[in-house]
Amino acid sequence: MLRGLYMATSGMDVLQTCIDGTANDIANATTPGYKKDTYLIRSFPEMLMIEKGGPQNEKSSLPQKTRRIGTTGIGARLAEVSTDFTTGIIRETGNKTDILLKGPGFFAVDASGQGEPGRVGYTRNGAFKIDEEGYLTTAGGYRVLGENGEISLGDAELKFDVESDGSITVDGVRVERLRLAEFSSLDSLYKESDDIFIDRDGAAETASATTVKQGFLEGSNVNLVDEMVSLIKVTRAYEANQRMIQSQDELLAKAVNEVGSLR
Repeated sequence: MLRGLYMATSGMDVLQTCIDGTANDIANATTPGYKKDTYLIRSFPEMLMIEKGGPQNEKSSLPQKTRRIGTTGIGARLAEVSTDFTTGIIRETGNKTDILLKGPGFFAVDASGQGEPGRVGYTRNGAFKIDEEGYLTTAGGYRVLGENGEISLGDAELKFDVESDGSITVDGVRVERLRLAEFSSLDSLYKESDDIFIDRDGAAETASATTVKQGFLEGSNVNLVDEMVSLIKVTRAYEANQRMIQSQDELLAKAVNEVGSLR
């Protein structure tokens, strides 16, 4: 009975993570460039069960004769959380600060933190804005990087243009070029926030197969219908594990309070 409690509890822990992740995907269904997560659940390695109390050699603690009963599962675990990098729906906005990536590349942004100066983050979210200091930033406040550092446009919000190769011009004069990166393996990217990824293995390469288009945005790749169906399925599985724990608890109560009691 205790083993059953542990098995159901491990299942609930995994399913709660899936519920939280699916809910986060649904919440970001309208976030430009957002990439949904997928969850791989596996069981723990099965455990061999043998007959307890079989004949033993008096000089050894090892069983002399044992009988195999079979194997049993000992619960579930979250084996992997992976990000789906498929391209979202493209839409035209007409905003100069909205920039679309056509290809596998990522924008580079300044993701420096306390004790981590110069750290670079990567994003597909091209819904940029110009902050109070005149820097091109993401919606989350990260400054977009060019080949020479942070991109400063001053008060040129309506005067700048972005060419297909990422070159930024103000009144026809080239002032900077977007720093674009590509990855031979996306496994090196760790999702730090909803739309910011960190390159854990230093695998970033200069983009060669990516172009940009101003006035367009890539939408989220979340399919709301699929995610709602997934959320219902995972929630029902979670409730099934709850009922299992309740049943195991009732059986344990009977074993403690009724079995072997004197009447």
